[in-house]
Amino acid sequence: MTRRCIQSLLALLLLCTLPAAADWPGFQGLNRDGVVPDATIRTDWPDAGPPVLWTADTAPGFGSAAIVGDTVYLLDRNGIKGDRLRALHLNTGEEQWVIDYDAPGRLSYDGARSTPTVEWSFTGRRAYTVGPLGHITCFDLVEAKILWQKHMDDFGAAPPKWGWSQSPLILDDLVIIQPMADDAGLVALNQVTGEVAWQSKSIGNEGYASPRRVKLAGTKQLITFTATQVTGLSPKTGDILWTYDNIPVKRAIPTPALVGDDKLFITAGYDAGSALIEITHQENIFAVKELKRDQDHGGQIHSALPLGQHLYANLNTNENLRQRGKDAHGLGCFDLAGNLLWKSDNAPDLNRGPILALGQYLITLGGEDGTLRLIKPDPAGYQELAQAKVFPADQNRNMIWAPMSFANGLLLVRSQNQLKCIDLRPNPATSRIP
Repeated sequence: MTRRCIQSLLALLLLCTLPAAADWPGFQGLNRDGVVPDATIRTDWPDAGPPVLWTADTAPGFGSAAIVGDTVYLLDRNGIKGDRLRALHLNTGEEQWVIDYDAPGRLSYDGARSTPTVEWSFTGRRAYTVGPLGHITCFDLVEAKILWQKHMDDFGAAPPKWGWSQSPLILDDLVIIQPMADDAGLVALNQVTGEVAWQSKSIGNEGYASPRRVKLAGTKQLITFTATQVTGLSPKTGDILWTYDNIPVKRAIPTPALVGDDKLFITAGYDAGSALIEITHQENIFAVKELKRDQDHGGQIHSALPLGQHLYANLNTNENLRQRGKDAHGLGCFDLAGNLLWKSDNAPDLNRGPILALGQYLITLGGEDGTLRLIKPDPAGYQELAQAKVFPADQNRNMIWAPMSFANGLLLVRSQNQLKCIDLRPNPATSRIP
């Protein structure tokens, strides 16, 4: 066999094993932005709502699921004893296997917070997780076993107040984690061995956002968000390229949204509000310019979603939710200059629930009332097309805050005790689940 034939065969094998565009291999999908531009979903919801294909019980938690092929991967907790990676069948919800490891301890707000990151390549099929108590774990998905494990303590990291909530990021043959330590702000580990490839200088602390890879100002870079700053770093070396520290953040949770080729939209709770910044790059020098600040409107947990010429965000935070004696802000629409065009206020109040952009539509899930909503994005105002009760309402501590996951027309939603698979395929009666 010629060298060219061998190279072609290897390339074909790689294409056959990589996650497909229809998969959801980790936090907020392929691009970590919660947007699936080519999704086609059912919009003629029955009165009872779209079909629920299956329901699986979970421990309390706030992390979402990854979907690759016909398998759902979920990081869960085993009481106060430890963490567990669960593999469920996408068709039925039937549990295929569980991998447990010891991670004893209690948390303020129980449960796992992060999403597994799944990597299928010619070197193997693996999942990477960050447990709420700081365990960094690489799993072999073929043999259902742990390959290697590290801990945030290894890098001198102090745990955030609410536990570790980030999801690892795959970068070529590396996996990126965010210890937020003085000498290890961001760390790149070898996927196969767990050995350190590089670690960055400090990027601040008290961050719950997941790192993201973007092309910004013509340069591929990593972006992070902590209570101290938003930071751009070199993916190859971890060198800090630029910082932005003009938005006061008590606890940074949503990952900044990419706007066009050179802008980021940053939003946060705890009275931080939102900001639009521009990053430029000339002669190896990066510069940051703040284009817009909105002190009054921020989203506490979930990132803003860029859709067409607008951004949509759940603006509910501790400071404006009704149980605090103030009005909710609900879903909000911004133009690409960072100007707020409208907000839904209490009609509906989404609490801290998640949102996704699927094709030409938005899907929201009420963090308190458990209502799934189909929304037509419109800069003129809020337009709801359909709704369905997915989880029972609880005005006290429902906390349906986990991000949603979507693959092959199927939507996964998580409450504090259940994971549900909802059929959003346009022709559910005739469609086949892969």
